[in-house]
Amino acid sequence: MTKQIGYNRSIDEINAEVEVLLTGHGSKDQTSIDRILASHPEFAESGPDVIAAAIFDRPAARLVTAREYGFATWRQLEVYVDRSPSGFQHLACLRYDSSDRPDNWEQARSLLKTDPTLGTADIWSAACAGNAEVVHDILAMAPEMVDQRGGHFDWEPLLYACYSRLGEGSTLEVARALLSAGADPNAHYMWAGQYRFSALTGAFGEGEMGPSNQPAHEACEALATLLLDAGAHPNESQGLYNRMFTQGTEVLELLLRYGLSSKDRNNWLLEADGKLVKHPEETLAYQLRWAILNHHVDRARLLIDNGASLDDDPESGKSLFELAHLRGHPELAEYLTAHGARAPEIDPIDQFVSALTAGDGASARGLRTEARVRETERRYPSLVIDTAAAGRSEAVAVMAGAGLTLNRMTHRAPLHEAAWAGHLEVVRLLVDLGASPRERDEHHAATPLQFALTAGQDEVAAYLVDCDIDVFDAIAAGSASRLRTLLEQDPSQLEQRLGELRTDEQDHAVDWMSPLAFAATRDEGELVDVLLELGADISVAKPSGSSLTDVLKEAGAIELASRIEGAGYRVGN
Repeated sequence: MTKQIGYNRSIDEINAEVEVLLTGHGSKDQTSIDRILASHPEFAESGPDVIAAAIFDRPAARLVTAREYGFATWRQLEVYVDRSPSGFQHLACLRYDSSDRPDNWEQARSLLKTDPTLGTADIWSAACAGNAEVVHDILAMAPEMVDQRGGHFDWEPLLYACYSRLGEGSTLEVARALLSAGADPNAHYMWAGQYRFSALTGAFGEGEMGPSNQPAHEACEALATLLLDAGAHPNESQGLYNRMFTQGTEVLELLLRYGLSSKDRNNWLLEADGKLVKHPEETLAYQLRWAILNHHVDRARLLIDNGASLDDDPESGKSLFELAHLRGHPELAEYLTAHGARAPEIDPIDQFVSALTAGDGASARGLRTEARVRETERRYPSLVIDTAAAGRSEAVAVMAGAGLTLNRMTHRAPLHEAAWAGHLEVVRLLVDLGASPRERDEHHAATPLQFALTAGQDEVAAYLVDCDIDVFDAIAAGSASRLRTLLEQDPSQLEQRLGELRTDEQDHAVDWMSPLAFAATRDEGELVDVLLELGADISVAKPSGSSLTDVLKEAGAIELASRIEGAGYRVGN
């Protein structure tokens, strides 16, 4: 059974496991022999005695370890654990972690412009760069390369074509050439050894980092159709997951046309007692529940029409009829019951919630009592947050009028969610109603402005930067004028630490940072100069004792570190 690798493992920790396996094989330890038998393809048909007597080296032990964590190769595990950007292919492709950014592809384009041979070095580079002619030539000489893993990610060439976001050349024509030569249209890799990211997943794009950071392939529909015509399986549950955060039914309609069925199950793995097991739920049922909870009414109707299960929500135990009412969609609730969903009586609290989420102020006022407001917040702590995330400004206004708390946090506040999703009207409303732009979330110690900047929501960011923000936000926005204004208004912020600004009790890696450290580690040279001019203390250091300049030098920012040291020298003399 596959093990879960987790998110914060180091390659040294994994290599230690490799050494344990090597030692175990050398001592003929039965547990080690059993692990090799279960996970090394060359020993799948061998007996324990054969394995014990066989030569078993470090590459073999690494392969066993990688397979135990769900990775096809050691290199794929290594890339997952070490996420630092490096090289043309790494920068050019979506890699589905928090480092996905348009800046990466711009850097890759710059590298390619400086050195065009980066796009012709091998079949994986050519696929990534959209060099169909080079791919044709390589396959003519070596047809076996069509499905050969390699390159930075140890992927098949088709995956590089589908995940590349260079937007230059023609990765669509590369994919056509590869498929014509016999490439597997179901090529995939297992992200974290757990989630099946296929060629189709790459074509569809999008995901948890939002469409600005994880866009669809520039020829999404044509590429996806090409893959499906070549035999890609339409049960593309990861692709549907990645696209479910935004409105629209195009991807779902395409997969349904090619045979996606109500019987198909999500093809990723779930954690259970430290092990990974098959997902028990049907793809369409999972998508229907999400669509109802997140106000995607057209998608919900399409899923219902195509046979998605109408069984109760396994997490809350509520019927889909109740979920639709709780999200303020009574017509969808009736559509569900007309197709067979259970329709229990709705209690007074849920009736109140239904009126709130529908933006029905009159009904909400008629049902409101102080006790119901408090019980609503206890029962549904993320109600305002979810409503803001969906951009439902009328409902947010009704909730505020009813007395629900606008700064309430689960791990982040309503203003964070509205900013991330780019709902400017809701952001303005929340600020006007008293929501604090200075609130920091519990995962990243980041503000709503920083959420908007990360998600590429420029309009929201432009509005928030002129609101009641702190100097760290001015730095995040790259605004020297705003930084100067804030420090003129409150000079004490010059030496404030980020850890002083958050309200949660969790320690964060950025807690030690002063504005100078925050600006320097973000490579904001102009803002560093402003802060040095205003007398910022350059002796700021991490709890471990590493100075700011040590941190910068370790990250390769030698010139910036020298400027800061030079400022300290000038002051000292």
